[in-house]
Amino acid sequence: MTASFPAPFMVDVREVIDGPPDDFGVPTTDWSPWTSHPVYGWGAPATAEPKLAGHDRQVVDVELLVPPSFPALSHRAQARLDGAEFDVIGEVERYDHSPFGWNPGGLLNLRRVVG
Repeated sequence: MTASFPAPFMVDVREVIDGPPDDFGVPTTDWSPWTSHPVYGWGAPATAEPKLAGHDRQVVDVELLVPPSFPALSHRAQARLDGAEFDVIGEVERYDHSPFGWNPGGLLNLRRVVG
């Protein structure tokens, strides 16, 4: 049995890559170019802030719904949704071993910290 769902949204992703050594020969890291991939969509961003006077930090969590063709990303990757950059939290949670004989895709957890 196979099923397919529309993936009407595009998300940009990038990975951390090895960069050139610095002036002291120490390895550096850099970002790969952004690449676009189709996705099913994402959940409404959830914002968390403690109720503290003077607190100036906002944490935004998003669950990205991805098709089976979405690339495997490392925990150091980033995704860009509607112009905002999010860090990837963990690996793609894939559902390719379901008891129903088909792969609906997966879930990618994202986080953005502001402040």
